Amino acid sequence: MNFNNRRAWKNHRITFFLLCIIFFEFSIILYSVLARTENVSGFWTEDTIVPDEHVTYNFPNGIILEISTNTLIDLYVEYENRINNRHSLFLINNNDSISLNITTKANLGNFGITQPPGAPKKGTFQLRYQYESIFRVRSNSSIANFSIRYRKNSQFGLKSNVNYSLALFEINQESWELVETQEKFNISISEPYLESSLTGLEGGTDYYITLFEFSQEPYDWTWLILTILISAISILSIAFLISKKEYFQYLRKRTIPIEKGAHRLSLDEVLENENRNKIIDLILDEPGIHFNELLRKTGLAAGNLVWHLDILQTYKIIGKKRVGNFLAYFPYYQKNPLSNVDLKLQKSKLTLEILEMIEEEPGIWNNIITKKFKVDHKTIHYHLNKLVELGLIKLKKEGRKKKIFPNFESEYFKHKNNN
Repeated sequence: MNFNNRRAWKNHRITFFLLCIIFFEFSIILYSVLARTENVSGFWTEDTIVPDEHVTYNFPNGIILEISTNTLIDLYVEYENRINNRHSLFLINNNDSISLNITTKANLGNFGITQPPGAPKKGTFQLRYQYESIFRVRSNSSIANFSIRYRKNSQFGLKSNVNYSLALFEINQESWELVETQEKFNISISEPYLESSLTGLEGGTDYYITLFEFSQEPYDWTWLILTILISAISILSIAFLISKKEYFQYLRKRTIPIEKGAHRLSLDEVLENENRNKIIDLILDEPGIHFNELLRKTGLAAGNLVWHLDILQTYKIIGKKRVGNFLAYFPYYQKNPLSNVDLKLQKSKLTLEILEMIEEEPGIWNNIITKKFKVDHKTIHYHLNKLVELGLIKLKKEGRKKKIFPNFESEYFKHKNNN
């Protein structure tokens, strides 16, 4: 390369460098025009954010909320006054203008949620909620892309040496759902931050958003095993929460083969015995009761109790299952016995109506059912849980929706379809 070429190349580099500086300066000027700061005197505010605007809201107690958007937003923001020193940035991308309501409280109970969801899980480590700041985000229409950033700074409640993940909760979920969270670095302020993106948020739905931290300690397996045992007993307990009279009616109506073995008793003779009645009462009241508890509450000798239990098992009046180190006893039932399901449904007209709606519209979801029956979403959630326990419906997650389908493999639907 001769001298003139080198000189020309150097001039090009200088020109390019100057253009970069001019572009950077212009960007700063443009940003200053589109950016504004609002100092809020109380813990709530209403505002209108225009497209391509970046607004910083400074609330009392060291709370900072930034919102950057490409669309028109009619905004309402409110913080619980016990929240301190929190910083968040919302990045919103949408085709249409929206009305956005953001309410922030320290815990779900303060939103009126009496049965909080389970904590999210990842591998063998548990996640803990220590952040004490939960957003409830609600929009009048769907949002195509919603990203949220948190400054990872102890000043704003996040420790630099702790791993965090964003978690999302909707009312019809049983537990918090982890959202992919990346830790990035902001060069301009030499500080890390957390970022998560949410897509397909539906209008008219409450989304609860917060951060969970990873515990450095694995699960306490003793408590985990105990939880499994309790859950197993709870599953057994759904067998019959009905009266003894209804249970005896079920036993007399069913048609199942019984190998009596050495016993030569009629069903009535089995059911009329005073000691066996006492055992049945206890098992109906406490499905999953174990042998030692039966021994203590009946006052029978161990050998006598074993003999009566054997008769009740032989005639398929009770069943038993080993749970951990215990033998648990529960009312005998076949897989989804029709009489049991019918009795449970007959006791709740709404449960039956919800099931019929799901049968007519497979793939329906919670919000539609709530609007149809015009009752509180918590009530619908309760009845859906009951139908899941009875094995009559199945839940399938598709995107952000948890769709509900009838379980046509259940005895209830097989019997119904055969008739």
